[in-house]
Amino acid sequence: MVLSCWSEFQHKVAQLEKEKRPDGTLRQIKIVYFLPHAEGIHNEAHGKYGSPRWEDEFARTDAFLDAPLTAFGIKDAQNKGPISVQAELEQGMPPTERVVVSPISRAIQTAQNFFAKEQVPDELFTCIRVSRDVRLHTCNKRQPLSELKQQFPDVDFSSMKDEEDQLWSTTHRETTKEIQKRAREFLLDNCEVVPIVIEAL
Repeated sequence: MVLSCWSEFQHKVAQLEKEKRPDGTLRQIKIVYFLPHAEGIHNEAHGKYGSPRWEDEFARTDAFLDAPLTAFGIKDAQNKGPISVQAELEQGMPPTERVVVSPISRAIQTAQNFFAKEQVPDELFTCIRVSRDVRLHTCNKRQPLSELKQQFPDVDFSSMKDEEDQLWSTTHRETTKEIQKRAREFLLDNCEVVPIVIEAL
């Protein structure tokens, strides 16, 4: 479904909400905006050293554990985010009800720098453990929960219970089936208009 403007999009959503499922219940429509993280130190290193050297020497070392944004990444999010979000809102983009972030530092940093305060609800960003890819490199392993809470006091981590990262593995990368299960788990949450800031695509 390709729509040319936000008013057309809103009209289509309204139509879909009136349709009934085979069991007679009304559809539940969720609008999710996906936002990839800005440049992280692992991206910078990959660009500097190239794929072969990155894979062989750096990708699995603790030097890039839960890789944060570079100074350029922070500035880039600040320069592009508020302006682009405001432009879309003025053209009729549905306003945001909640911002969900991955528990990976660079995703949280991107959200903090991408949105102006008046563009998001006056509440904490919500960190949900399933809103992330699970890959083999250490840049995709999150910090201990206590450290994240200390570093990001303005983020709600209440849905996360494990101190250490239980999803990340040195040997297993998510299968398509596992990704689909994780996506379904996220979408079953009771939010309607949500930008989600992720650490990988």
